[in-house]
Amino acid sequence: MIRVALVDDEPKSILSLEWEIQRTVKEVEIVGKFREAEEAINKLPELSVDCVFLDISMPKMDGFRFLEYFPNRDFEVVFVTAYAEHAIQAIRERAFDYLLKPVENAYLERVLERILMKKNQKESRKISINRDDQLILIDPEEVLYCESEGSYSQVTTLKDGKILVSKRLKLLEDVFSGLAFFRIHHSFLINLKWVKSYEKSTGKVVLEGGIKLPVSRLKRAGFIEALK
Repeated sequence: MIRVALVDDEPKSILSLEWEIQRTVKEVEIVGKFREAEEAINKLPELSVDCVFLDISMPKMDGFRFLEYFPNRDFEVVFVTAYAEHAIQAIRERAFDYLLKPVENAYLERVLERILMKKNQKESRKISINRDDQLILIDPEEVLYCESEGSYSQVTTLKDGKILVSKRLKLLEDVFSGLAFFRIHHSFLINLKWVKSYEKSTGKVVLEGGIKLPVSRLKRAGFIEALK
């Protein structure tokens, strides 16, 4: 089941898209419908959506400005608009897809099926980690970095922030082996996916969100090679 929200200032567009979605794929739940971008910005974090169908041309705030409020979004974005000329910018904004109004059912069906497939794949690759007396599931793609805390480790994720787990950093390195993770320091294991830049002058890597972590001298050559 995928959870979907609709953001469009035109009531008829929302009703039309809602009807098309509901008759196209059964494994879809529409959990939010918003005519005001500001309301959607406030409510979306509470809804745990998998995808937002987003209009671009809205009076108070366009779709691209809307996305600036979600720099580390964990949901897919499908732009739904009457104008084809925004396609290039949509790609730059990491849009999942781009649909033109009126939305054709065949295109919508393909988009929904791809989102569902991606979610299922994402669920299947989650890794189980012990935290106190709990077994929690973590999606490796959402992990920014892991930090050694003695016999424990602090896992920092995009969605849930910091999670203290009862595993040494070396064990986490083994758990994430084969994925895009690199041990930059005896205290830090990072997800290369979220590297924004490397400061040669300070020897620090800059991650998503402006987080700066030290790269040890022994690890620098291997780290730079891993980035290529």
